[in-house]
Amino acid sequence: MNGIKTFFHNMKYTTLCMFRAKTSLFWTLAFPILLATFMYISFGNLFEKDELFKTINIAVVESENDDTLMSILKSLDVNYSDKSGDSKFSNLINMKIMDPSSAKDALSDKEITGIIYTENCSLVVDENSFNASILESILTQYKQQEDVISNIAKTDPQNLENAITALTDTDTAYTEISSSDGNQSEYNNYFYAIFAMSCLFSAFSSVSSTCWMLANTSPLGMRRCLTSTNKTILIISEYIMLLIIHFIVELISLLYITALGVDFGNKYPAIIATLFFGCMIGLAIGIIIGALPKVNKECKIGISVAVGMFLSVMADLCASGIKDMVEHKFPIANRINPACLISDCFYSLNVYENYDRFFRNISIMGLESVILLTAAFILLRREKYASL
Repeated sequence: MNGIKTFFHNMKYTTLCMFRAKTSLFWTLAFPILLATFMYISFGNLFEKDELFKTINIAVVESENDDTLMSILKSLDVNYSDKSGDSKFSNLINMKIMDPSSAKDALSDKEITGIIYTENCSLVVDENSFNASILESILTQYKQQEDVISNIAKTDPQNLENAITALTDTDTAYTEISSSDGNQSEYNNYFYAIFAMSCLFSAFSSVSSTCWMLANTSPLGMRRCLTSTNKTILIISEYIMLLIIHFIVELISLLYITALGVDFGNKYPAIIATLFFGCMIGLAIGIIIGALPKVNKECKIGISVAVGMFLSVMADLCASGIKDMVEHKFPIANRINPACLISDCFYSLNVYENYDRFFRNISIMGLESVILLTAAFILLRREKYASL
C-alpha cells in the first residue's frame, strides 16, 4: 500500500517539475507548433497548387481532315459524355476551340496550359510543367497509334478493324487507375517529420527526470539516493507520468496542425496510437541518455538535442528526399530510426488502405522502447556512490 502511495506521490511531483521546466515545454509544445505554422505559411498549399492533378485547360486550333485527333481530344474532355449520356468519359482536359490569335493570347495570359494544332498534331506550351508533359504524352501516343494503323493498313488490311479497336480501347488508363485515395503530397512529409521531432524531443524531459535520480548530477538526486524509496517505483512512475503529459502535448499539436488544414487522412485512432508510441520511444531515448555514467546534465541535454535533430533530419524534416535516398542506399537505417518510423506511420495511414506497414512500424518502436528502458534500468540500478 505504501508503494502505491509513493508511486502516485512521485507522479504528482513529476508533473509539477515538468511544468516548471519551461525549456522542455517550449521544445515539446511551442516549438513544433511554431515550426508547423511557419511551414504552412511558407508552402502548406503548394502541393495543391502545383502538383495535385486538376483538369488541364487547353486551346485547340482546328483544321481540315482532323476528325480522328478531334474525336480523341473530345473523348478526354471534361464535358464529354458517353453514348448513354449517363456519365463522363474523362476529366483529363477542358478543351476550347479557338483561332490561332485567341489561343496565343490565352496562353500568354496563363488561361490555358497549351495549344494543340490538329493540322500537324503539334503542341505549344508557355513553360515546362507536369500538365504540359501529360499533353505531350497524349499527342505522342496518338502519333504512334497513327503510324501503327497506317502500317497495318498497308501490310494486313483484313485485321485493320481489330487493330483500331485494340489501340483505341485505352479508357481505363485515364479513368480507372488510382494508386490511393489519400493525400500523397510530398510537403506533408515535413509535417510528419515535425511530429517525429516533437516526439523525440520529449527526451529532454526524461533526461532531466533521470538526472534528478542521480546523486552526481543534481542535489535532488542526492536526497533521493538517501531515501529508502524503491528506485524501480521512481523510474516507472516518472516514465508513465511523462508519457501521459507528452502524449497530451502531441494531441494538442495534432489538433492545431489539423486546424491549419494539413490533411492527415481519417484514420485518427491509428494516428493517435502513432503519437503514443512516438512518445514512448522518445522518452526511452532520453532515459538511456540520462542514465549514461560520468556525464553531467548539460552534456546529456546536448546529446539528446543532437540525436533528436539528426534522426529528424534523416526523416525529411529539413529537406524532402533524404529519407528516400537512405531507403535506397541503406534501408535498415530507416527501419530502426524512430523518426522515420513515426513519419512512415503517418504516410502509410494516409496512403495505404491496409495497416500492415503501420503495425510493423509501431511494433519496432515498441520493441526499441522496451530494449532502451531495460538497458537504462540496468544502468540506473548499478549506480553506486562511495559518499554523498
